[in-house]
Amino acid sequence: MSNSDIFPTYRPPDWYPLQRALALVFGTAAIDATASFWFIGFVQGPADVGELRLYEYSTTRRRIALDRNGGAYGWFDEINGYSRVDHEEALIGALV
Repeated sequence: MSNSDIFPTYRPPDWYPLQRALALVFGTAAIDATASFWFIGFVQGPADVGELRLYEYSTTRRRIALDRNGGAYGWFDEINGYSRVDHEEALIGALV
């Protein structure tokens, strides 16, 4: 067993989707709020979308999943996966 079997290959955080989503909902001044989030990593999204980026708000510890363009996704137990949700709903859900 090698290290690559245990540890995934390092990939740097991708902050662009979060910056884009914050600017879309709250205006460009809100981009600085990315400092209040942690980048958790990459997760598998819907088949037609691919990979999502997962961020966690440091105060509430709630997460938001975004595609590479800043589209928001929520986890739904009924489908055991992610589905597209409203940007504002997703961001407010993470913030409060």
